[in-house]
Amino acid sequence: MIHRKCPPFALFAVALVGACAKTYTPSNCVQSVRILAIRADAPYASPGATVHLDVLAADGRPSKPAPMTISWIKQACENPPHDNYYECFPSFAGEFKEGADLTSDLPAGTSFTTQLSADIISSHLGTSGGDLYGLSIVFAMACAGHVEYQPSLARGTPDGVPFGCFDSSEHQLGPNDFVFSYARIYSFPDRANANPVIDKLMFGGNTADVDSGVTVRHCTASSVQDCSTTAVDTVVAPSSQELDPGTLDANGNPLKEEIWVDYYVAGTQFVNDTEVLYDPVTGRLTGTEDDLYAPREIGGMQLWAVVHDNRGGVNWLNVPLSAN
Repeated sequence: MIHRKCPPFALFAVALVGACAKTYTPSNCVQSVRILAIRADAPYASPGATVHLDVLAADGRPSKPAPMTISWIKQACENPPHDNYYECFPSFAGEFKEGADLTSDLPAGTSFTTQLSADIISSHLGTSGGDLYGLSIVFAMACAGHVEYQPSLARGTPDGVPFGCFDSSEHQLGPNDFVFSYARIYSFPDRANANPVIDKLMFGGNTADVDSGVTVRHCTASSVQDCSTTAVDTVVAPSSQELDPGTLDANGNPLKEEIWVDYYVAGTQFVNDTEVLYDPVTGRLTGTEDDLYAPREIGGMQLWAVVHDNRGGVNWLNVPLSAN
C-alpha cells in the first residue's frame, strides 16, 4: 500500500465556455488556444524565494483573426481557504475594474516571476498533524483578444471563472480562443524538487533533432485512424526520479516520484495522451512509446512532449513536425 502524506503540485487549464463536439477529438490534438503546461524553476520553493515561471502555450486554431497573447495576474494568491484556487477569486474584485480592458494591468509574455512570503508556511492553516507547508497559486490566461474582469461570467458558482476574452467589437470569445489556468507552488521546510531532465526524443527509433524537427510522409486516408503511425518516445534521465518524502510504502519508507509524459500535436493526433515513464516502485519502464498518426495534410506543424513528475516538476520539448 502507498501512503501519500502531502498535497500534489498541479496545473489546471479551464475553458470558460464549452460544448461537446459532435465527434470526439482527443486532448492531445491541438486545435484551439491552449495552455499545455506551466513550469516553475523551483516546484518546491523556500519561504521568501523568488520563483520564475514559464508557460507553454499553443495556438492550433485553423483561422487566427487575432493573435494569441499570454497574460498573468500579477499578485500570486497565498494560502487560500482549504487550498482551493477559487477562494482567491473574491480578492480580484478589489484589484480589477469590472468590464475594463485589462491589457495594461496584466503582465504579458510567456515568463513571470513571483516571490513567496517569508511566512508562507507559518501562515498556512493546514490539517492538524499533517506536513507543514505553504501554498502559492499563480494564474495565467491565453486569449486571442483582450481580457476583461466580468464577475457575472461566474454565474454565481464559487469556482466559476470571473474573466472573459473579448474581441475588438466587445464580443465575448469562446473556449477556442480563451483558456484560464493556474499553477500551485508548494513550500516545505525540509524538501525541494527539481524539474525532470529530458535527454532526448526518439522518433521512429532514431534520436530526433529537436531543433531542426522531424519529417513524415502525409497520409491520404479519409480517417486519421487509418493512417500509418510512427513510434515516439521521450527519454528522461534516471537522476530525475527523486525520492518523494510525501509518498511512503507499507513500511514507511519514501518511494520515488512517478514521471510521465503528455504528448500534444497540431495537425494530427497521437494514439494515447499520456505515457508513464517511471514508476515509484519499479523505476524506469519499458514499452513507453506512443504512436503518432501521419498527418493528412502537407505542411509544417508542431509536436510537444511535456514531462511531469508527481511533485510539480515539469519540462518540455517543442519539436517542428513537417509532412511531405
